[in-house]
Amino acid sequence: MLTCYNHTLRLPNNDLTYLAFRLAVQETLSDLELSLDLNEEPDPPTGFLTEVPFLEQVPLPVQIDLLAATWAQQRQPRLIQASLLDAAIIYAACTTASRLATDSPELVIPFLVAGPRNPTPRALQKAQGKMDDLFDEFWDDQDFLMVSDFQDMHPDQARQLKQQLGLPDEYLQPLYDALGRGRVSGAISANLQGLLTDEEIQDALPLIRAPWPPEARLVNDTFCRGIEDEYHGLLIGPCDEVAAEQEADCRFIVEISAAKDGFDCSYTEWIDHLREDVHRIADQHEVVPVVVPGEDKESIRAAINQAQSAGLMDGTRIVSRDDGWGVVDEDGYFLEDPNVAAWVHEDDEDLPAMVFSTAEEAYSAYRRSCAAGKARMRRREEALKRISNGE
Repeated sequence: MLTCYNHTLRLPNNDLTYLAFRLAVQETLSDLELSLDLNEEPDPPTGFLTEVPFLEQVPLPVQIDLLAATWAQQRQPRLIQASLLDAAIIYAACTTASRLATDSPELVIPFLVAGPRNPTPRALQKAQGKMDDLFDEFWDDQDFLMVSDFQDMHPDQARQLKQQLGLPDEYLQPLYDALGRGRVSGAISANLQGLLTDEEIQDALPLIRAPWPPEARLVNDTFCRGIEDEYHGLLIGPCDEVAAEQEADCRFIVEISAAKDGFDCSYTEWIDHLREDVHRIADQHEVVPVVVPGEDKESIRAAINQAQSAGLMDGTRIVSRDDGWGVVDEDGYFLEDPNVAAWVHEDDEDLPAMVFSTAEEAYSAYRRSCAAGKARMRRREEALKRISNGE
């Protein structure tokens, strides 16, 4: 989940956030398909990132890749401090979605119905007035809109203004990196999970990676009312609208719609086996303890050596820093709090990355973070097992 201000503000994992990202990817995929049909670059620029002048020249496939990467971070169980680039992407997605919901609601609703998580009618009704608030309540400035102005200034003037705004070059670097990208990453398919259906991803990949568009395929799934148990990570349903609204009073439950075969368990099964636990945990605000599996000294030493050289299997490395050791993942995020699996950018002054006195301490913290991040996945697996066994 993306956060800011020392993890005190978090971008909510709700229908509104899903709407913003879903509509932004729709807009940009449509622009990409049209551009490929015409066999020419769009002029003027198109895509959701045109809402941020500095990023309007980012190629359409890369725009989708950047959006998917930010979406994937938002879906992570750990807390991730958002970068200025993340903020710009969220702003552009919210602004694009607000415009589409206001100007073309007849086009918006069918696209949302076809998605992996069909928002409630109430969420759709609120989208027009709440989309801009979604960004403003998460991030309190729009400094990324000024970056293009720096290019028109004398270097000394631009440097002075950056200092006044508290925008060091390191903080702006992700924006420059995005502008310079010319191809999509290999992780785009995985990053689009939860935003597009599997079929939509397969249809989109040829658009994103090839110079010609694929033949469009229609999605005709029938969606039913249900709820999402965010504590266990389960989709429950079908259920009626009244039941869904009542269950959503619990902070771990949200209303959703999903395809008939998209639910993990029935509403009755959830009531019989899991509902009581969810409400008990929500009422008591309990946190599941993090249990780190044991590991022998020889394995630990081998893993530390690997983490300091080629990196672990998931790409995580242990790196030497001026004041000790740090843990950095494959995306360049540094471990900030292993107890809640929180990761931040190295240049985050408000929430500095954790520094360890030894590589052994760094590796121990990494393993604890992995355990915390996987806790929800374990709860999901245990919940499904309980339902299957009738416990």
